[in-house]
Amino acid sequence: MTTEATVLLATAIAVIAFVYGSVGLGGASSYVAVMALAGLDHREIPLVALGLNLIVASAALIQFARGEHLRTRMAVPLVAASAPAAYLTAQIPLDRSTFQLVLGALLVLAGARMVAAPWLRPRGGRREVRWPVFVGLGLLLGSAAGLTGIGGGVYLAPVLLLTGLASPKEAAAVCSVVVLANSVAGIAGRIAAGGSMPWSLFLPLAGCVVVAGPMGAWVGARRWRPEIVQGVFGVLVLAVALRLLAAGATA
Repeated sequence: MTTEATVLLATAIAVIAFVYGSVGLGGASSYVAVMALAGLDHREIPLVALGLNLIVASAALIQFARGEHLRTRMAVPLVAASAPAAYLTAQIPLDRSTFQLVLGALLVLAGARMVAAPWLRPRGGRREVRWPVFVGLGLLLGSAAGLTGIGGGVYLAPVLLLTGLASPKEAAAVCSVVVLANSVAGIAGRIAAGGSMPWSLFLPLAGCVVVAGPMGAWVGARRWRPEIVQGVFGVLVLAVALRLLAAGATA
């Protein structure tokens, strides 16, 4: 990549880390979108995205846990199912066209969720946590993380909110735990399969995320609700998703 392209990518990653950190998400759905748009190697994209997720989700977990928003009864079954799934699916080799199709399909869902963010409202009341449902959901989220590098929080949050299982900050706290676990497991799985972190790409991007992610987490745990910004990101993610699907189908 040229210096200008690297600067643009780093700036985009920093903005994404801030916004996603503010709602307890790692941001991998947008990380992989911009990296795919930049034409990076499809074998490196998941590793870099999951590595960046570690930074943002860790910061978010600390902030939301300090605010006593974490519900462990909800997080435990999700992590117990999603982390092994992420580890195993990360070892499945995908060629470029298949990766583009899988990633494109998942980004369509992620983009639609982000576009709908301004209209998502939590249901009132408190519902009981059903472990079998969370185990099944965890398996799906972990598989998405292992295959593409998307941590899963972008899908989990609306489920928790719209079903009345969690408040916005509780959902953010649980998502940060799941994203963190899936990121660790996904990286471990790819390394076990012979992959390696592209440090020359990861380190500059990580530097941006180290600053922007914790800032977003601090603001989000206290006072900010960036749904409108998420909606804008959603439109961009949908555009990248359609481009990936077209590229994968014609490859």
